[in-house]
Amino acid sequence: MAVLTYRKTKTTVTDREQIAKALADIGIGFETWGVERLPEHLRSRNLADTEKQDVLTAFKPELERMKSQGGYVTADVVSLWPDTPNLDVMLAKFDKKHLHTEDEVRFCVQGRGVFTVFPQGTDALDIELRPGDFISVPANYHHEFRLCDDRKITAIRLFRDPAGWVAHYVN
Repeated sequence: MAVLTYRKTKTTVTDREQIAKALADIGIGFETWGVERLPEHLRSRNLADTEKQDVLTAFKPELERMKSQGGYVTADVVSLWPDTPNLDVMLAKFDKKHLHTEDEVRFCVQGRGVFTVFPQGTDALDIELRPGDFISVPANYHHEFRLCDDRKITAIRLFRDPAGWVAHYVN
């Protein structure tokens, strides 16, 4: 289950409904889909390409709903682990404040990662995603992303145009 932390006060929220409401209030979508339907071997290690397809199949109803609601045309699975080649270089692209011209839509299958979001007119929030958590950060929303200390995450990503999804850095 996700953990929402208000950076200024260090207040944390772990109740899923409270997290969803707090994020909705600042324009970010959040849901919990769970991962119970996945076999354990798809929840405990870096996945091969064939296993990534099994993950997409397991969440097909949710993905189809998101595609219909958000206009997304494709989904894939990214799996980052400590032994991923060039992991530090890859992560350095997203651990600074940036935005995308497309929504950043993620479902955490395994591992953990933190989105720090910078809503206009209020303090920054850290959203630690854990297995089963879904988030949709709208296009042009200032944010950062980093892995937790274990440096492991497998996530489903949804795109309208994957070729156009690049980080634009902001101050």
